[in-house]
Amino acid sequence: MLKLPSELAITQVETLHQDLLQELNSNDDICIDVSDVRSADTASIQLLCSLQKHLQTIHHKIIWVGSSEALTHTVNQLGLSQYLILESKG
Repeated sequence: MLKLPSELAITQVETLHQDLLQELNSNDDICIDVSDVRSADTASIQLLCSLQKHLQTIHHKIIWVGSSEALTHTVNQLGLSQYLILESKG
């Protein structure tokens, strides 16, 4: 499981990208804990969308753990709530 930091910002996208690549190498579905996320920018959401798109092509999914009002709000503002589907599973 990958636990996201409290601030998802463009300055951390490269690190997050590397973390996601490691998760892709070790698992089928990706578990992401969003419970600590307090802010998220467009670059971070774009990276999560890219992950979602890749996983869909290989018939896998993101399993969201916890919840984050900030992340949900940003995703909704960008009109991506139907795409990322931030439903908590834990």
